[in-house]
Amino acid sequence: MDTRLLEYVEPLRRARGDYLYTYRGNRLVDLWKQGGFAILGHGKSHELTCLKDTLARGIWMPAPHPGMRHLVKAVKKLFPGKDIRIYRGLHRALYQIGLVLGKPLRWEDIPDPAYPASKPEWLGLHRQVSLWRPWVTAEKAQQVDANILLPLLPFAWPEEVAVLILSESVAPQFPPSDMLSPVFAEYAQRAVYDLLKALEQVPKLMLPKTRTALVGSSIWKGSGLYWYINRSFSLPRYESLFRQFLQEGFLLPPVLEDPLILPWSLSPGLDAKLAQLLSFTTEA
Repeated sequence: MDTRLLEYVEPLRRARGDYLYTYRGNRLVDLWKQGGFAILGHGKSHELTCLKDTLARGIWMPAPHPGMRHLVKAVKKLFPGKDIRIYRGLHRALYQIGLVLGKPLRWEDIPDPAYPASKPEWLGLHRQVSLWRPWVTAEKAQQVDANILLPLLPFAWPEEVAVLILSESVAPQFPPSDMLSPVFAEYAQRAVYDLLKALEQVPKLMLPKTRTALVGSSIWKGSGLYWYINRSFSLPRYESLFRQFLQEGFLLPPVLEDPLILPWSLSPGLDAKLAQLLSFTTEA
């Protein structure tokens, strides 16, 4: 995954909610959200407390710990009745999926339920494997019947924790879950419960001007929270667009394949500013 566009971003000092703050005192609205792994925002205080408490116990290596049981219980609430595997990071999860499907898989090869069309590289995979994203709109139904689901859960360290949701037919082909460090297991279960709580609240997207701009755009395609740059948009043109948004205080996805993810709300001024930036045509 090429994230070199992040080199244009000023060094960050802290992150809270939908905002990133630089050492120079500038604020950025995060429209990337780590590709969806920061869908709930940044820097939740109780997650930090959970991390500090677990770190303070001194068991940082993978070891038997109740945290694994807690994480499995949390994931089963989100995906009841499903077989679950928890692996030590996305690379290991993708490797295991590739072994079962008989071919190596990259992240970009897995069908994305929020994407507004199909891609040639997804041909024949939809019933086998799919990503899962929260708050995908009803008209873009998720492939919950795929044999393998790779949910994008709000884990700040996807290189340390990855969850697979498996059908009964393929579950026996996957090895047992890995043993995680209690640091990551406890953090991950807290993040899953945070997502469950957010899903129950059914938040409403409150960005009227931004939504209007996106619906009328020939560059961005999608619905709800998730919007994707047109595939015909070249990297040099996107780089220029990325830098323009950055100058105006908005962080676009540094990876072309990742969606622009909207915050649930912004101030009226920021809503208007973002709408203006998004109102470009393909001549931008």
